[in-house]
Amino acid sequence: MADVFISYSRADHDRVKPIVDRISSLGYSIWWDKHLRAGQVFVDEIERQLSAARAVFTAWSFNARNSTWVYAESSRGLDANKFIQARIDTVQLPLPFDALQVTDLSSRGAQWGPLEQALTRLVRQGAPPDPPSRLRGLGPLATPAVAGSPKLLSTATGASLAAYAGALSATYNGAMSPEQMQLVLTGVVGVASASATLTAERLFSIARAGG
Repeated sequence: MADVFISYSRADHDRVKPIVDRISSLGYSIWWDKHLRAGQVFVDEIERQLSAARAVFTAWSFNARNSTWVYAESSRGLDANKFIQARIDTVQLPLPFDALQVTDLSSRGAQWGPLEQALTRLVRQGAPPDPPSRLRGLGPLATPAVAGSPKLLSTATGASLAAYAGALSATYNGAMSPEQMQLVLTGVVGVASASATLTAERLFSIARAGG
């Protein structure tokens, strides 16, 4: 069992190798696809190593950003609460990884400290990684919901149902006229439609990142 599973694009092998060497020099055992033997059923072996590793480290690049394998491996690590990541290009990370802590290794002034601290926390201390950072200006909606459930849709749907129930009760009790009820329903439908559109765009972005 390796301490750290490395997820990356093979097109970036020469750029990722110094990172692997650095992590190895800190005393961590590494597994990456270089260890696959000829004739080995690589899907089974990758899944085995991915499940057994104490940490899953992803090196994001322009190539990795569009790799189905990198996205799948990263998602598995995130689901297992053992995911850490770094950026080796100035690339926008795909959803939901853009809401997580990321180490910048894209320049000569690489920030090794946060990566080494994250490895220590995960592998040697057995503690979970840092919680997701909240994106500016979006409040609680910025943090991705568990298992990819769109938090925006969940929140908007709950608010719409609550507004509808309140308006229905007010109309029944005579506190709201039918015309006012119609205005409320128009607003509820508008909110629901907008949230559904935003959610569809988000899921489309995730699908593109994975393909």
